[in-house]
Amino acid sequence: MVSPGDLEIFRHSLKSVVEEMGVTLQRTAYSTNIKIRRDHTCAIFDTDLRHVAQHDVAPQHVGSMVSVVPRNVRERAGDLEPGDGILVNDPYQGAVHLPDVMLISPLSRDGEIVGYAANSAHHVDIGGSTPGGIPNDSTELFAEGLIMPGVKAVRDWEYDEEMLSLVTRNVRGADMRVGDYRAQLAANHIGERRYADLFGEYGQDTVVTYLDELLDYTERRVRSAIEDLPDGTYEAEDHMDGDGVVDEPVLLHLTLTVDGDEMTIDFTGTASQNRGPLNCTPAMAFAGAMAVIMALLGEDLPKNDGFYRPFETITPEGTMVNPTDNRPVAAGWEIAMRTGDLVTKAMADALPDETIAATKGIVCNLAYGGHDPRDDERYVYYETVAGGYGARKEKDGMEAVQTHFQNTANSPIEELETEVPLYVRRYELIQDSAGAGRTRGGLGVRRDMEFYGEDATFSALTDRAKSAPWGLFGGHSARPANYVINPESDDPVPVSSKSTTTLGPGDVASVQTPGGGGYGDPTERDPQKVLEDVVNGKVAVEAAREEYGVVVDLEAREVDEEATRERRAELAGSDATEMTEGDATDGGERR
Repeated sequence: MVSPGDLEIFRHSLKSVVEEMGVTLQRTAYSTNIKIRRDHTCAIFDTDLRHVAQHDVAPQHVGSMVSVVPRNVRERAGDLEPGDGILVNDPYQGAVHLPDVMLISPLSRDGEIVGYAANSAHHVDIGGSTPGGIPNDSTELFAEGLIMPGVKAVRDWEYDEEMLSLVTRNVRGADMRVGDYRAQLAANHIGERRYADLFGEYGQDTVVTYLDELLDYTERRVRSAIEDLPDGTYEAEDHMDGDGVVDEPVLLHLTLTVDGDEMTIDFTGTASQNRGPLNCTPAMAFAGAMAVIMALLGEDLPKNDGFYRPFETITPEGTMVNPTDNRPVAAGWEIAMRTGDLVTKAMADALPDETIAATKGIVCNLAYGGHDPRDDERYVYYETVAGGYGARKEKDGMEAVQTHFQNTANSPIEELETEVPLYVRRYELIQDSAGAGRTRGGLGVRRDMEFYGEDATFSALTDRAKSAPWGLFGGHSARPANYVINPESDDPVPVSSKSTTTLGPGDVASVQTPGGGGYGDPTERDPQKVLEDVVNGKVAVEAAREEYGVVVDLEAREVDEEATRERRAELAGSDATEMTEGDATDGGERR
């Protein structure tokens, strides 16, 4: 029996391996998306292909890691040698969307394979019909870019140059892409060295024993955490914008069943697979739900094979969470992000103190491509824009953050203007974009970009333009997203959440992300907090009166207490009348 102290030391020694892999990948990568935004993940698997460690930078990749590595290594049983490497991004081989490319490498010590390292990194371009790998109107996977079904691309810790040239010839910005692929290789190579050091320190038999103990320990803790939840079946659903081809909302449905120390994640009732790119693989759906479930169960729980044992995931074949026939999946992370919100919505009544209202609910995939007049070269750039977090029982939602599993950094203006021929004309919080509540949601973000290069394309593959992030327990919904070209002109042009627009020099693309939903009755919010929000420009004077029932004298920077009492009494009477008349509410939004 391993002592708890020794097991904890081993656990963190193991985690340090994947953390050093992640730092290596980040610091040797070329693209902003990896070196600044940190859109990558590293993991270790043992010889039984059990997931034993993963660093926490990008939780969304946990779904692909646990499905891709065992499947692809087993399919190559006996064909992998120390120093080899497999590249895979095929959604129908257990992966996610094509820009997320995984490199799997056997780990050896004294010539014997003792485990496997894997890392996944989001490549800024993977080919396909639009720069950035996020086509908004694809109707089959083949239009979305280069598909790697698990190809041996590395021998003796060196890329096969012909294979690498084949990959990079099919993408834009080949030099930068080569740098990112080499960074992935360096990360796995560091993983081999550090994992071998662990075997040298503990001995092979002890490492195997400790791994068994660590996974069983994790399983016990997770089962205990699930047992603390009230047994029951919990459901939630939401509609997403059209799929990029058919402009009609589609339903995402989630049922969580807690039965003793086990939980079922069931997507039965979700819409059929879409013609356009709004589909996701089972790995993405699993990751979106699991990232939030992990947070609800306890943030200090190890993330490994033992964590997943008490869970069953049901993704009916032929639905948009388990498409078939090479359907496109470029927008799959948008579905996964919404899945995380549905977990908190489904569990709201059971866990009112721990849950949150809806977040921005989008990844907000954006890509820019074109000709750069500064160096006469083509360019491509990918980023996501932050938004509001949902309100909690005791705290307002965070502003300008990437939510749930996303956990990536916001692209700095300086980096963006260096990489792309554009000027950032506005980058600010959006007043009144958050859902009102006793605690309010976080504010969304507006980023206006003026392009000065020729033949520029602005591609959006996102959501939440038609449906608003909902509030909880009387909290109001937040403002939905807005995407518009030349917003300050006499003729602004709204564009779809899934669109590619050609821009001329001087055109401005404006991305306005949703805020987070509110929690609780807005008229119960402390008037002084409302005043503070008004003074700080987060809530307008009129919104303070209409939604919170707080009358503010902005010039004097004070609350008119008598007028506030009258206004809140008026709102209370209005709400009572609405309830008597049986008027329904949707997601806490005031009707």
